[in-house]
Amino acid sequence: MPGPAPTQKLDYLLTRLISIYGRQGRYSSKPPLDQLMATILSQRTTYADERKAYTKLLDTYGDWQGVAAAPVSGIEECILSSRWPEVKAPRIKQILNSLIERYGEPTLDFLSDMETKAAQDYLMELPGVGFKSATFVLLFSLRKPVVPVDTHVHRVSIRYGLLPPGMTQAKAHTALLEILPNDADELLNFHKLLFKHGQRICTWSSPRCENCVVAERCDFARERGK
Repeated sequence: MPGPAPTQKLDYLLTRLISIYGRQGRYSSKPPLDQLMATILSQRTTYADERKAYTKLLDTYGDWQGVAAAPVSGIEECILSSRWPEVKAPRIKQILNSLIERYGEPTLDFLSDMETKAAQDYLMELPGVGFKSATFVLLFSLRKPVVPVDTHVHRVSIRYGLLPPGMTQAKAHTALLEILPNDADELLNFHKLLFKHGQRICTWSSPRCENCVVAERCDFARERGK
């Protein structure tokens, strides 16, 4: 017997997760450059340690213009709480200086006037900015219709059956956009719901299928229970 259509499966997932976590709708209050810097610092880093690094960086140098003028060693010292500070420090300085050279100041505010694809391409031309980091800035700060696929969203989407096993995160973004509404509010809701579920229930090492509200229609839970 064939399973439910992708839209039916998606609707069930969202309805059930909203019943537990509530509808998600909080965007970032950060300007796009601040969001990009926070995203870089957050890579393989806890939220608490990312916040510590971000705050110390701006407390020490005042603003992004000051950070751009700082030595790489000084930036690295400020962000020691973030993983791989020796990689992130020169990357941060390169991005800031490239923006100053081109626009006279460190800013990404102009991205709000660009089409989504053009803004994404611009971000990915910056030193060390990949596809996933670009989508975080585009959705959370600029409210453009993309869906960031981090490890939690990726894992839950595959286990539940929205995506086929083995699909990469980059391909997952395109595949999810084909079944999700082209609306930033809906995409933010989807991302945050799956992020929370991946953190709390559908964890990588010890998924709690017995406590999962979507286990009844989850491919992974069904196979695990055989």
